[in-house]
Amino acid sequence: MLKAKPNLESRFRTMKRDWAIVYDMLSGKDNSDFGWHEYMQLVVVLNAVWNLYISSHKKVGQFRHRSFLYYDQLTTIDTKDRATGKNAQTNVDIIEEIDAEDIAIANTHEERNDFHGCEANVSLDEMDLSATQPQPSRNQDDSTFSKKKKKIYDTSEQISSTSFTDAATLLTENIQTVGLEISRSIASEVLIQQK
Repeated sequence: MLKAKPNLESRFRTMKRDWAIVYDMLSGKDNSDFGWHEYMQLVVVLNAVWNLYISSHKKVGQFRHRSFLYYDQLTTIDTKDRATGKNAQTNVDIIEEIDAEDIAIANTHEERNDFHGCEANVSLDEMDLSATQPQPSRNQDDSTFSKKKKKIYDTSEQISSTSFTDAATLLTENIQTVGLEISRSIASEVLIQQK
């Protein structure tokens, strides 16, 4: 669940950005030559008009033959949020703002992965535990071997317990950090919904 939320938010921002581009093509001031094909769910326009439009709008090239499902549903939802007037943002402004948010989110994820200088993708299977459990020499007699084995067992037990304690502490701190991030995210969503 925790990993899915940023991915869903990113996907929603991408869909909203793409919708804004298509919406501006279809309902822009001088874009009367653009049309919408209901069955194929894509923008239709003459090649000459498209080439002229693409020369001034570089980022829309992908929408020439691309189907955009759910355009009608997103239009119903998002046109209420579209500003009109002197302070309204163009799709270029929206794209720049979304890209800046994506970079900020990526930096946040990198900071989380670098928590306390630990590597993010390390499992216990990959750790080298040979230094924590030295092997006794087989050349000595049984009594000496037994005493050394007991000392090694006591030492490795102590190392293991401190290692597990440290791992549990680190896990607790990570869970607290994630909990705070989720709380902030929920609080910001509530504030946005209240506005």
